[in-house]
Amino acid sequence: MGVRKRSLFVILFAACLSLAVLLAGCSATPASQQAVVSDGKGTAKPEDMKATIKVWDWDEAFLKHMIPEFNKVFPNIKVEYTIVSGTDYLQKLQSGIASGSDVPDVILGEMGYRGQLFDLGILENLESAPYNVKRQDMFDYLIPLLTNTKGELVGVDQQIAPGGLAYRRDLAKTYLGTDDPAELETMLKDWNSFIAKGIEVKDKSGGQVLMMSGLSDAFSILYGQTAKEYIKGKDIDLTSRVKGPLETLFKMRDAGILGKLEKGTPALAASYSKGGFLFYPMAPWGPKWTVAANDKEGKGRWGLVKAPGGGTTIGGTSISINKGSKVKDAAWAYINFCYLSKEGTTQSFTKFGFPPGIKSFYVNNDLIEKGTEYDEFFGGQNLMKYFYTKVIPDVKGQPQTKYETTVNNAYNTLYPLFTKDTSIDANTALQKFITEVKNKAPDVTVK
Repeated sequence: MGVRKRSLFVILFAACLSLAVLLAGCSATPASQQAVVSDGKGTAKPEDMKATIKVWDWDEAFLKHMIPEFNKVFPNIKVEYTIVSGTDYLQKLQSGIASGSDVPDVILGEMGYRGQLFDLGILENLESAPYNVKRQDMFDYLIPLLTNTKGELVGVDQQIAPGGLAYRRDLAKTYLGTDDPAELETMLKDWNSFIAKGIEVKDKSGGQVLMMSGLSDAFSILYGQTAKEYIKGKDIDLTSRVKGPLETLFKMRDAGILGKLEKGTPALAASYSKGGFLFYPMAPWGPKWTVAANDKEGKGRWGLVKAPGGGTTIGGTSISINKGSKVKDAAWAYINFCYLSKEGTTQSFTKFGFPPGIKSFYVNNDLIEKGTEYDEFFGGQNLMKYFYTKVIPDVKGQPQTKYETTVNNAYNTLYPLFTKDTSIDANTALQKFITEVKNKAPDVTVK
């Protein structure tokens, strides 16, 4: 080949390559928008994929709605599901693994046991081929919550759970002088302001109205706001993690602005309609499952405001693929459709109010502007828009290890004692906390 021909070839090749890159860039679609998925050998059309996948989930209403929607796109993937409660999920999964019996292809990780689940080493790395999930497509705070100790992204988010405070509008007007979220944000700019106003509310109401229902609710906000890495291997720096939240918590308790209710109790559920407490921790799933469920006549009675000190996370569920699954491509098709695709996330948000963890869903989306049916409980306040604009920017994610569950369980064991025995101060509580974590995990070093 002569010099002129070689030069012409190079020019033509470069031009073709540039055109190809340009076309690829114009036509490229993020994983959350793709209508096809990889079958491990290339790209498969949805109708060509044939398999049966097993899913363990606790939300049968979601499954009954979403599986038929999924099968409209993937008609030859059969989804067999088993309803397993969140409290029994990890134990059932571990028993299945140990005995060699059936375990699901799609695995859920509720926040309470997520670190333990990730530590089992049974979940696919979803950043690897053929899944190719990209971190930058998700909210930043989710990455630590979906990553194992090896740094692998092993889950996607079922629905984001940024936390603010739901409040009773009637009580806010009576005792704080306003029920406007913007005015409350200014009034309750930090926890010292919150405590001071709480004392006023307690005094004005003769002790009949307090700021929050108990230590558990208050600590869940304080702990989430201060999320950071504090567990490295078998070393737990509990003091650096919980000293600040405990000090603020005990200021609240000693000021008499917290009730004595425990989480998950009928008394706490009943309190939503009774009106003895002004504020409750609230994530996007809360309007349906806590407010509407426990205050059925409460339409227009509620509001949502950012907590003093910023956003937090309240609960949350990861969705993962079993590394031992023989139908990973079909399992990924299900996860991608239900939790990442435009079609699936639109369905789950419209029908159930589940906001997905991918940023693209919130850009120029009429659904966000429209709101959900549960906004009417909050006086027409657009809840999802408020979470997106006001709460999410401040939320921090905390790396999940199996010992995070240990720490949470230790606190749940102790806080009823902290409620009853007011001679226990923050420093004493911290030492009890350290001792309890050591008792529950004798193989670790706790300071």
